[in-house]
Amino acid sequence: MAYKFTLKNVFMYNYVLTVSDEQHSYEAIVEYAPTKEKTMLIWLGDFDFPEDEIDAIKSETATWFASQNTKCIFYPSKGR
Repeated sequence: MAYKFTLKNVFMYNYVLTVSDEQHSYEAIVEYAPTKEKTMLIWLGDFDFPEDEIDAIKSETATWFASQNTKCIFYPSKGR
């Protein structure tokens, strides 16, 4: 993986997800969905990722959450 991920709870279902590589760090609020299976809602527009990296970051993010038995739902827009 080219990216590292950290997740920090800030309030109930809301977390700060940090996605970083050797040169950049991006962070935004993400949210656990109130679903039967663990599911994280991620608004990609909140991170301001470079356009040419979004697909790779999205793929690695999904893989990272899957390793923690969590599904991801990605939204291309901003969440708030």
